[in-house]
Amino acid sequence: MDWKTQAQSWMKPVVAASMMALATIGLAPKANAQAIIRDTEIELFLKKESRVILEASGLDPDHVHFLLIADQSINAFATSRQIIGLNTGMIGEADTPNELFGVIAHEAGHQSAGHTVRSDEIYQAAKAPAIISMGLGVIAILAGAGDAGIGLMASSSTFGTLGALRYMQTQEAAADLAGVKALERAGMSGKGMVEFFDKLRNYETFSNAERYQYFRTHPLSRDRVAVLRKVAAAQPHYNAEDPPEVVAQFNIVKAKLSGFLDPPMKVFQRYPESDTSYPARYARVIAWYKETEVKKAMTELDRMIADNPDNPYLWELKGQIYFETGQAALAIPAHEKSVALMPEAPLLQVNLGQALVAMGDETNLRKGVDHLKLSLKYEPDNSFAWNLLAQAYDGLKMPGEARLASAEEQFYNGNMEQARTFAVWSQKNLPQDSIEYRRARDIVLISSSLMGIDPVENETRTKRR
Repeated sequence: MDWKTQAQSWMKPVVAASMMALATIGLAPKANAQAIIRDTEIELFLKKESRVILEASGLDPDHVHFLLIADQSINAFATSRQIIGLNTGMIGEADTPNELFGVIAHEAGHQSAGHTVRSDEIYQAAKAPAIISMGLGVIAILAGAGDAGIGLMASSSTFGTLGALRYMQTQEAAADLAGVKALERAGMSGKGMVEFFDKLRNYETFSNAERYQYFRTHPLSRDRVAVLRKVAAAQPHYNAEDPPEVVAQFNIVKAKLSGFLDPPMKVFQRYPESDTSYPARYARVIAWYKETEVKKAMTELDRMIADNPDNPYLWELKGQIYFETGQAALAIPAHEKSVALMPEAPLLQVNLGQALVAMGDETNLRKGVDHLKLSLKYEPDNSFAWNLLAQAYDGLKMPGEARLASAEEQFYNGNMEQARTFAVWSQKNLPQDSIEYRRARDIVLISSSLMGIDPVENETRTKRR
């Protein structure tokens, strides 16, 4: 990913969720909670390797964003706002990068065709509560669960995307064909898409497991797969293979997800200590940490860093482990190294900013502010970064800036009333000729408009509180 290209705000707040349109290849079973994963390493892989597919689909890769959902059921979807959602179960089920790329090409086919679904279903989906997890390595916090002691973020990225949608068979078939043609134009094989869908069709036929429940509403019929196979097999690149370096990175992504999301015993069975490959070592370090075998995890992680000193994600993981075990002072140098190796990755900047803010002294608070503001340069809608920035400004006794940061946080959370209130309060402590004051005024006007309230009357009412 080119971190120099500032991403646009890629998801509107929840108040606009009912206007969003999505198309899916499958429905996950209803769950008690869902979570979003933010991780620089995985996002970079998806963006980089799918770029040529998205271009071949007639989409602008710089405006397509991936939403990674911590859910072991098999599901993927696309929205008209150029978001492609992938369940971790979908990635885990793919045996090759080409199978995953086939799913992405299928979803890109939905986007390029402008497929939509009923907005009232999106609205109902949007009303479900969710908590976003932030990419300190891979983090998955389930909404309402308190058993994963990791930092939370709440961002506009969750809303309106995780609900059940109805199947449209003609759109699915059209997306199949569009995906195969896009893969061919990209110089890739459509075999992975065929094999993956055929594998899922077999699950549909022979398995009644809950994770395959979505087939009851999204059937992969034998005829559909047969047509897809015939079209794909006729393409010149049908026998093209994934490059070894792509396979290697794909295996790292799968190992990382397994380490964080699977029970440790399952990780150790899948990646036994006899397996000395990089992905296996990576997965075991994470699983050991999850089992609170911190010393064992750190010993192996230090060995991996010695072998790969310029890998920012290993330094990031080291900083994460230190921070989450209450050692913020030790986390800072690790996160500084990660940022030095990849300075334009916003989530890495947030990691460092969080550790600095946790120290609480003026020097580290000011450094934290600098790194958080830099992260927001690239991701202005990261509400967790705004939350940390508010904490830092409070520590520095800068109430105007602190309340403005809180207003930004609530605005990107979709909480217009709180955003408006914090923005009005911030104006009392900001110079009227400052950029910050004007931004606060903008939030008051925009949030009031979205709520259907006259901004002047609202500001007067808020000041009386």
